[in-house]
Amino acid sequence: MKQHIASILEAKITVMNYIAEQPEISGMNTDVQKEYLQKRTQNVGFEYMFVADTDCKSYFFNGSKRPQHEDIEMYKNALQYEQYIADPSTREGTDTPITTICTSIYDTTGQKVGLLCGTLSLSALYEELRSMYDEGLTAAITQNGEYVLYENTMSVVKKDNAIETFSDSSEAINFIGKGLSSTATLSGKLRYRNQEYFVAMSDLDYCHWKIIYILDDDYFMGGILNILLLHGTSFLMMLVATFLIFKHQVNAIKTKKLAYQDALTGLGNAKKCHDMINVFDDLEEDIMVVCFDLNSFKKINDTYGHQSGDRALKAFAECLKNSFGTVGFVGRIGGDEFISLIPGNIKTKYDIAVKALNEEIEKFNRSSLESFKLSVSHGCATRTVDEIKTRQINSMLYEADSNMYKSKANYHKENKEDK
Repeated sequence: MKQHIASILEAKITVMNYIAEQPEISGMNTDVQKEYLQKRTQNVGFEYMFVADTDCKSYFFNGSKRPQHEDIEMYKNALQYEQYIADPSTREGTDTPITTICTSIYDTTGQKVGLLCGTLSLSALYEELRSMYDEGLTAAITQNGEYVLYENTMSVVKKDNAIETFSDSSEAINFIGKGLSSTATLSGKLRYRNQEYFVAMSDLDYCHWKIIYILDDDYFMGGILNILLLHGTSFLMMLVATFLIFKHQVNAIKTKKLAYQDALTGLGNAKKCHDMINVFDDLEEDIMVVCFDLNSFKKINDTYGHQSGDRALKAFAECLKNSFGTVGFVGRIGGDEFISLIPGNIKTKYDIAVKALNEEIEKFNRSSLESFKLSVSHGCATRTVDEIKTRQINSMLYEADSNMYKSKANYHKENKEDK
């Protein structure tokens, strides 16, 4: 079930990534974008599509008039990721629940210049799920427990909470509570209104949603029994199956590692960064977020070519890994943008990491035969353990990014360079 939801969303994101790469979109010319999107919106299954720039201003809404109130906060959050799926909202003037899927737009130099966004009906997504899984209860909820996908559409519109739905069962409340606070997949049995149920709960990729599946225990056990009877006719077949499963798991581990690894630098990619942000968001200790951006990266590309630009990114990634990577997580968000997440004694770790990073960059610039020199600007944001409930890492990312751009502006001013 989780895989089916993920495959639907991933298919949408794949299409959007393709459209975002087209020069008609990446050129950020409003008239060209409008003409291009008008011909494609309905064909790719979105109610309407639009483009937003890095100043969080939307340029054009396709298939619908411009909303009276734009969600600036959603744009800010979406700009932190390669792909982003927003929490539910309602189509203006209706009770139809929708979500917005966003993917990054890059120009020819690799700089992020905006977002391509499309709205998707959550009711249609739920009906597609139910057509595949007609047994049991299927739902998706936010990290706060509010319904995203549910059989009762108004529960999504009114932001009803799953914990309140099962408020008459302490067993169900405990299970949902554990699922909301864990990144691991949970499964087991619970008793609800004198009936045994099998229940599972897990994270969904690309967003902060949790998937819940509840099935009558007799139906679930009957399915397992049929599988055991079917495969229990031959001990040899069981051995072969065990070997194939083991081989599949090894391949799956390798594939998963590649799926989370940036192909150019070897650091965690945008998807890995997104997952680690979720993990760090729940840590009960002080957290620091650091955003990095290479100085004069466009100049390196323009002067020495994109291959030199790629080597600059790889060289900086190695410097980052040998410094901030020793005290926390490091990853590449996209283009020449990198992040680090530091837990615990953040002041001491940060001081050690900054010193090490400066030394690594200085060592590279001194010994490298490259025509370019490495230089980086960075900005920080911190959260104390007392601020866990009031300060999310998404907002810290925006703050750290803003501080980084202030640092970059000072760099260009001091060096009298264009950005």
